[in-house]
Amino acid sequence: MTIQTFEIKYEGKKEIIEYEDDLTFGELEAILDQCLDLSDVTKPKVNLPQYRQSILLKTVKKAPFEVGSLPSLRNLKTSVVNQVLKGVLKDYPLVKFLEDWVGTFVGNEELNISRQSTTSLQENSDGIKSK
Repeated sequence: MTIQTFEIKYEGKKEIIEYEDDLTFGELEAILDQCLDLSDVTKPKVNLPQYRQSILLKTVKKAPFEVGSLPSLRNLKTSVVNQVLKGVLKDYPLVKFLEDWVGTFVGNEELNISRQSTTSLQENSDGIKSK
């Protein structure tokens, strides 16, 4: 694990955020277990707010506000949290972890097939033709 840093604007000043860029396997699995419902692996359900909050609470080590506290995090201005999320989530893209989890169940070949896009629109019809 390496500590990464970036700057945000907080209360009119530039401040440094420090965060861990690589959680342990157990820490990340625990977060994913709380945030993902894979009871139907073809239609995973994701609790995005829970994921974002959990990642920030676990990774942010130094900030100009209290770290590791959910009430403190929830009381920050959205503009501040969005800056922090932008800096931290580049190392924790949920789609990468979701693909890894789903790949565990269905295999990589089937996972690639599930990425193909399909259209939900039907072709235009002139109605039923009669002879």
